[in-house]
Amino acid sequence: MKFLNNYSNRELNMWARLTLDILVSVYFISKTSPLIINYQFYSNELMRDALVPTILTTVVIAIIYSIIVFGTINTLTKREEKDERDYIYELKSYKISNNIYQISNYLIISVIIFNVLYQEKFGELTPQKIAIILFIIVLLSSTGKSLTQLFNYRKNI
Repeated sequence: MKFLNNYSNRELNMWARLTLDILVSVYFISKTSPLIINYQFYSNELMRDALVPTILTTVVIAIIYSIIVFGTINTLTKREEKDERDYIYELKSYKISNNIYQISNYLIISVIIFNVLYQEKFGELTPQKIAIILFIIVLLSSTGKSLTQLFNYRKNI
């Protein structure tokens, strides 16, 4: 546990959050991509049998990881007071995260409107695919937030 002394509590929490985002992304995408590729999301039974347990398992993995890793980090390292610099970094990261989320949602809404207006099947979006895409968007915005915080924090050390 000596390596924990080389990093601050805030930096360890940023690395842990980034690792959590990557772990959840890899797990979720590895479980859902075969279903999308094989066109198995067109029946409600397959959605119930495949998508719901995958989302629940992903959430449970994230909760268990958070309890163990963040609890260990906050127990073994000394907590620091936030200063103005930390608040600026948080605001910048929230801005990036919000931009990623809004642009992605606008793109999904645009595709749905395009499909309705022109009766095209441009990337046929079923409710199951939309749920998967929204989950991936949340993961991407969280990863963007963590990367921005970590970049700004490491840039000024």
